[in-house]
Amino acid sequence: MDDSELARRSATNFGEMLATIGRYGVGPDAEIRRPDAVGAAIDALGDNPWFNAVVVPADAAPPADDPLLPYCLWTFVDHAEGRIEDPQIATPCMGLALEDAPRTAGGGPVEVVSPSLGVVGAMNDRAYDSGPAFGPLAVRLADDRVRTHGLLADGRPVCVAMTLTLGDDLGIHYVATEAGHRRRGLATTLLTEVMERARSDGLRTATLQASPDGRPVYRRMGFREVGLMRGFVRTGTAPGP
Repeated sequence: MDDSELARRSATNFGEMLATIGRYGVGPDAEIRRPDAVGAAIDALGDNPWFNAVVVPADAAPPADDPLLPYCLWTFVDHAEGRIEDPQIATPCMGLALEDAPRTAGGGPVEVVSPSLGVVGAMNDRAYDSGPAFGPLAVRLADDRVRTHGLLADGRPVCVAMTLTLGDDLGIHYVATEAGHRRRGLATTLLTEVMERARSDGLRTATLQASPDGRPVYRRMGFREVGLMRGFVRTGTAPGP
């Protein structure tokens, strides 16, 4: 699987997740589907680039700014007419062929649970200090392609992830670990098991968009950077300091 195809899949899955959150989390009018932009307009989240946003498909040119488009426009190119780039939110897209993904280690099976959507949303809000942004949207998701995954400690989820299956691509989203349980390899253990199950189900690739903290973890798992997703916000809305 070459980098250009993995980049295409990563962008497509990112946009599809945003559109799904818009459709179920807010309502059909929030979902945006155009040849040059897929995502959601969630006005209540204002200048949040992770939810009030659209993704430009890898093979499309960014649209000129349009009042019907949301705050942030994500694209691989370095210019979007009528918008300014916020370089601080630029995010690497990463991917791998599942045949190359790490296998679970010996020592017995790993118990992966399916935490509630609300738990995954709330843990992400805590982990990324975003306030109640994702939690209220996550609880409404009703898409069979979306699944939750988690590891327990003391009977409660402490590391979680959400996936969206699109064709034979497993999109990995919203990976979070509670503060007191970080740097113990939990995310690696969880995602290794999730990808092994996806490979057994016949999926071919896994893609994601990496946070600064997550990037070295994903690199060690065999993910490679296949493109830089740049965030362009509305003109007149200055990027943060």
